[in-house]
Amino acid sequence: MTHILLINETYETKNLLIKCLETAGFEVISADNGLVSVHVGQEKSSIIEESKKANTLQTSIFPSIPRLREVFEFIESNYHQPISLKEVAQAVGYSSAYLTDLVRKLTGTTVNDWIIRRRITQACKLLVETNYSVTHIALEVGYQNINHFYSQFRNYHNNTPHAWREAQRCQPLSKANTATIGIAS
Repeated sequence: MTHILLINETYETKNLLIKCLETAGFEVISADNGLVSVHVGQEKSSIIEESKKANTLQTSIFPSIPRLREVFEFIESNYHQPISLKEVAQAVGYSSAYLTDLVRKLTGTTVNDWIIRRRITQACKLLVETNYSVTHIALEVGYQNINHFYSQFRNYHNNTPHAWREAQRCQPLSKANTATIGIAS
């Protein structure tokens, strides 16, 4: 069962929420004192899980190449740490030279480029979704040298991380006349 807390509840807001939940296939159990309790059926639950998996697969920056699956999984699991071509090659059981040739032949780019691309992708996500400092983000995505992070970021985006963040952020939506909804499981 999931509970949805309505803050600054109005009759219209509560009814609209209930109507939307029922239309989406949720079973509304109760709606009292600003707390709406809903049940997610097994069928709906499995649809939600499938949707999450599909979104994860769709958002991956790595191509779907079976021979390189382990390489990309290793990079995904370790990009936030200092990793090298040698470590990736050891993890998948290839020599560095063979892995370099294989990845370049199948993707047109190098293992190191994939590591950088993954780090920059995560840095962009953090720049937009958080207020962390650029230094904090650089360290969190695996860079030990901040200047190196700035250099690689500029290579990808032709801008500094701070300027890129400012350009990406939209004007905040007006919060006037909107109800705040909090969800707790």
